[in-house]
Amino acid sequence: AAIDDLLRRRWLPEITRLIKEKHGWDYYYYGNAGGRGGGSGWRTFDHRPRFNNNYVGLRNRVAILSEAYAYASFEDRVLGSLWFVEEVLDYAEQNAAEIREIVEVADLQSVVGRELATRADFSRSETEVTILMGEVDEVRHPYTGEIMLLRRDVSIPTQMYEYGTFFPSETETAPEGYYVLPEGEAAIERLEAHGITVLRHAIEGDHLVQRFQIDSTRTSPNSFQGHNERTVWGEWVSTTETLPVGTAYVSVDQPLGRLAFTLLEPRSDDGFVSWAILDEEIEGGTLPILRESPGTR
Repeated sequence: AAIDDLLRRRWLPEITRLIKEKHGWDYYYYGNAGGRGGGSGWRTFDHRPRFNNNYVGLRNRVAILSEAYAYASFEDRVLGSLWFVEEVLDYAEQNAAEIREIVEVADLQSVVGRELATRADFSRSETEVTILMGEVDEVRHPYTGEIMLLRRDVSIPTQMYEYGTFFPSETETAPEGYYVLPEGEAAIERLEAHGITVLRHAIEGDHLVQRFQIDSTRTSPNSFQGHNERTVWGEWVSTTETLPVGTAYVSVDQPLGRLAFTLLEPRSDDGFVSWAILDEEIEGGTLPILRESPGTR
């Protein structure tokens, strides 16, 4: 919340004001003015951490996207990007100590026991916002000769609702930790690649855990980056399991606990299950991810 407040209440409004003051250009949050479900609005991109800005946020860090208007001239896109990035970096330099403190505090805040989103949807603004719409001309590309669109020097204030933030459409309580069985090695390797602390069990032992009992599953018929995304439905059931040597324990009470939760929760819309990394195990009848039962530590 503190990182969001820094960005939306101070950092971005301040650089927007400075660029308008210095160069006379208007800047606004990334979005597209398109209809969805029958209504027009200013919509940002997908909430899932497969998009870099969202991923960086899950790591308790600040991410700022620089995106130029597609139909502006090449020169204007370069200038617009240059001015924006310069102001972003100037603000970071001038407020470095405070920014560092904000992310350090975020690292120390545990998410254990909190309701976190496993799925989300667009949140509509309470009131309409003013979006400066433009017009374009069809011109020929100077090198290819193909028809392209070029922005006119026109600005049309248009009222519409903004869909720039998200609300949880489904949540789950973050546990104290997860166990990943040795057959889930593909998941363990990826957790370590993300920099998440993973502890390997050196001895076999019985543990009170929760196992996700899958009652149905579905895979997307369309491939995305070489994967057919999987969705599972079911519930966590308490049980006692004998965890073999090599089982990985992932504490959620760590700086990257929110990211660990997102990757390991079976219902997460951008976790290991969704990315079909554990398909072989799921199709074999078991999910090699267990949750630590509440109050066992």
